[in-house]
Amino acid sequence: MKRLGIILVILHVALFAHAQQGLPIDKLFQGQVIPQERMMETKVRGKMIAKYQLSYFHSLRFNATPSEKQLIMVLVDMGNPKRGDVQESSTMTTNTTETCMVRMDPQGKLNRYLCAKATKKGSKKYEMVVIYMEGTLSSLEKMKEFLK
Repeated sequence: MKRLGIILVILHVALFAHAQQGLPIDKLFQGQVIPQERMMETKVRGKMIAKYQLSYFHSLRFNATPSEKQLIMVLVDMGNPKRGDVQESSTMTTNTTETCMVRMDPQGKLNRYLCAKATKKGSKKYEMVVIYMEGTLSSLEKMKEFLK
């Protein structure tokens, strides 16, 4: 019985690790773009986010150089009509902030969302947040409401 519990825990952890696998942004979540030591990572599953119609939330917060910021925005690949897995996208830009949100094709019964926000903090530094979410939440508009 104890072995079964351990196997289930290992399987559950493996599912956490592969949630955004297959997406271009997965390189960032694996630490291949920004070293893990420079990022603050948050993963949430369960009751805390269920009220937002989400089952999984994975975010990264870090400082980036202009070239790193540009690469990350390319990986997010916002609103590219050539990508077949994007259902809707939204990009907002001000003098100091660029925000991109994408709703991708569902994976099974789960809708998938990817958000990236870059805030300029000087000429050579951006504060960035990248978020991957899954759940039954049905649109980008609803997601924007609770992210405010």
